[in-house]
Amino acid sequence: MKEYYIWLLSVMGAANPRSLRLISRFGGVKEAYETLTAGEGEKGFLKPAEAAALKKSSLDKARELVEWCGKKKYGIITLEDGDYPELLRHIYNPPVLLFTEGDISGINGEIRINVIGTRAPSEYSFKVASALCAALAATGIVIISGMAVGLDKCAMTAALDNGGKVAGVLACGIDMEYPRGSKQFRKLISDAGGVCVSELMPRDSTWPAYFQNRNRLMSGLSSGTLIIEAGERSGCHITAAHAAAQNRDIFCVPPADIFDPRYSGVTRYLRDGAIPVFSHIDIINEYLPDISDRISESAQPRNLEKPGSVKKQSETVKLSGKPKSVTPQPAPKADCSALPEERAKIVEALRKKKLTFDEIVRKKLCAEDAAYEILLDMELDGIIEKVAGDRYAAV
Repeated sequence: MKEYYIWLLSVMGAANPRSLRLISRFGGVKEAYETLTAGEGEKGFLKPAEAAALKKSSLDKARELVEWCGKKKYGIITLEDGDYPELLRHIYNPPVLLFTEGDISGINGEIRINVIGTRAPSEYSFKVASALCAALAATGIVIISGMAVGLDKCAMTAALDNGGKVAGVLACGIDMEYPRGSKQFRKLISDAGGVCVSELMPRDSTWPAYFQNRNRLMSGLSSGTLIIEAGERSGCHITAAHAAAQNRDIFCVPPADIFDPRYSGVTRYLRDGAIPVFSHIDIINEYLPDISDRISESAQPRNLEKPGSVKKQSETVKLSGKPKSVTPQPAPKADCSALPEERAKIVEALRKKKLTFDEIVRKKLCAEDAAYEILLDMELDGIIEKVAGDRYAAV
C-alpha cells in the first residue's frame, strides 16, 4: 500500500487534515485512488490546488519513489503499518506516512521525551540540558528533538554520548540537509539505533509555515515535552500548544534568573501547572515509578562537567517598617553577547533600522546562501520578527 499513500501525499500535500477525511470518505486509500482517477471519478471533494495536483500525480511515479527509497535505504511507514508509532497515530492530523532514515522500530515501545529550547542557549541551559538528557538516555528513555542548532543538538548529543537513542523530526525531505552540515550527525543517530523522520516528500525544502506543523509530530511522538529555555515569544510555545492539545505532559526547567526575559516563557508554564524538573528523576517518576528508587541521583553521566553550585548573594535586604514601593523596570533587551557573532550583528543592525531580506544581504550581515536559514531560525527563536513592508525588526 505504500505507493497509494505516496500518491495521496502527492495530491493532498503534507500535514493536510483533509487526507484522512478523503480516506474515510472513500473507505480506504486504494479506494480513494480508484475513484478519483476513474474517468467519471468524484472530484468535488478536492480543493482547486488538490485537483491540480491530482492531474500531475500517478501511481507509476509513486512506485518509482518507493523503489528510489529502497535503493537509498530510506524507510516508508504508512498509517497501516505495525511500525507506525502508536502515540502519533492518535493525534489530530497524524501524518499519513513517514519517510525514515534509521530503524523506527528501535524507538517504538520506549518512553520518549521531546526536548525543546532556544538555538542560542545560556550556559546554564546548556549544562542543564546536557545533564538531564544524558541521565534520561542512560535509563533507556528516547530523546526526541527537531535537529536544530542550540539546545536541540545539545540534547541529542548528550543522549548519544551516554549510549541512548534519539529521534530527529526533520523540517525537510528525508534526503535534504537541513540544518546544513547535519548529514553526518544523522548517520550517528541511525548507527546508534535511532531514527530521523519526515512527513515531507523527498527533495522538499523547508518553508517557514511548515515548522508549526512539524512541531505537532515532535510532541505527538512523545509522552511529554521538556522545555529547557524559552522567552516570551519563543517558537517553543507552538510545540507546547500542540503538546497540551494532545494531552501530553509538559515539563519545565526552573529559570536561572526569574528577571531574565530569556526564561519568561518557562515561568508562564510553571505558573500554569507544568511539572518542574530539578533532576531527571522528576521525569522518570511520571513514567517509571517502580524503578526510580533504583536510580542514583548522584550518578554523573559521562562526558559532562559537574554543574557549578549556586553562588550566595553577597548582599542581604533588611526590611524595617513599611516596604518601599518599587518602580517597575522595563525588560532588558536580549543580550547579543550570547549569540553567535553573525547573528549578533544582525540584531544590532535591526535595532537601528528595520531591513528587508535583500538589505540584510546587501549589507553583508550574513552570507547570502545562509541568510534564509539564519533569519528563519532567529525568527522562530523570537529574536527578530517580520513587520510591515516585509521587513525584519529586532524584538
